[in-house]
Amino acid sequence: MLAYEELESEVIEKGLCTYCGACVASCPLQHLKWIDERPKRPEKKAACEDCGTCYHACYQTEFERGAIEQEIFGRCREEDEDIGIYRRVIAAKSADERILEKAQDGGVVTTILVYMLEEKLIDGAILTEKEEKSDGSWMPFPKVAKSKEEIIAAAGTKYGISPILLKVRTAVIDDVLDNICIVGLPCHVQAMRHLQHIKFDLAPAIKFVIGLFCRGNFDYEQMSKGLKKRGVRMNEVEKISISRGFFNVYTRDTQLSIPLKETETWHSKHCLTCDDYSAELADIAVGSEGSKEGWSSVIIRTEKGEEVLSELESKGYIRTKEIDSLDYIKENAIRKRKKAEIRI
Repeated sequence: MLAYEELESEVIEKGLCTYCGACVASCPLQHLKWIDERPKRPEKKAACEDCGTCYHACYQTEFERGAIEQEIFGRCREEDEDIGIYRRVIAAKSADERILEKAQDGGVVTTILVYMLEEKLIDGAILTEKEEKSDGSWMPFPKVAKSKEEIIAAAGTKYGISPILLKVRTAVIDDVLDNICIVGLPCHVQAMRHLQHIKFDLAPAIKFVIGLFCRGNFDYEQMSKGLKKRGVRMNEVEKISISRGFFNVYTRDTQLSIPLKETETWHSKHCLTCDDYSAELADIAVGSEGSKEGWSSVIIRTEKGEEVLSELESKGYIRTKEIDSLDYIKENAIRKRKKAEIRI
């Protein structure tokens, strides 16, 4: 039987693990733990002998993209659909100034979550917050947000690995949530869709999926060392963004812009074979590239996503306009897909 031993040798030790947390969340008896920023089984239990749940929960072992696309969209992506299947693409910005003060760009993800919570479309969301360390620095870590205040507090992008799906069991079992939104990178979205596809017992609670554009995630330690060499410590960092080929770091007093080519050694190993830039399996995908500063680029992919965005527009939660450059988003998607093909 394919079990944890195979998961460890085929995925984790080969650097293919995306650290999404799905295997830990899927373990029915919680024998898998999140230890030292990775999934581990401290001790083999008798129950593990006839259980392959964690292996099959990992989308890196058996990802059926075509079947999943059929389930979500009713068809498969065509080769010339560079950014995946979608209904429309817009630029958007939150109408809530409080959200804009805290948000990364246009505050669209936060606004979507607040709207869905207020309308009782969801009763919570799993997203990423900053986990403060003793030295004043921070690391990204998943959080179950159940109130508007918690959602706004977690606004803004946190570069680095966050095991989003680690919190699915917490949200459903501990917090007794029935309608959850997942917010994550393309790898998190693929992992979640895989769990839905294999009918993971907690997956029915996931009612909405928001994906974030991603050129490649960063290993926290490598990013921290790289910034330190350039005179910036993580406890000084207030915001990080990527735009027009630069990795931008903001402190209280300065802005440091680093050419993206110089940050490639910071990328997590699993990112080298990822071919999804724009979260092609999400209900809605959001990013900054393709729109002017202060706005978000929004790709509406599913009927469910269209319903939510249309309500946000009609009720004045967001302002929208035509996207500034869909070509730029397509170019990034094509570039990432080609890089993945070469590395695979």
